[in-house]
Amino acid sequence: MVTAGERPGTGFYFCIQCGHRAYLEIGTDRLPPCTKCLGNQFNSKNA
Repeated sequence: MVTAGERPGTGFYFCIQCGHRAYLEIGTDRLPPCTKCLGNQFNSKNA
């Protein structure tokens, strides 16, 4: 599980609350809160 504000690296992250997908293109970027529901917990796989 990844929390908004962390720097988890490049790839897709899926909001645990609503399933919305976020993508980080640069490995040093911080993961923002979900743009759909403002959730802050993500999985790196859509499970």
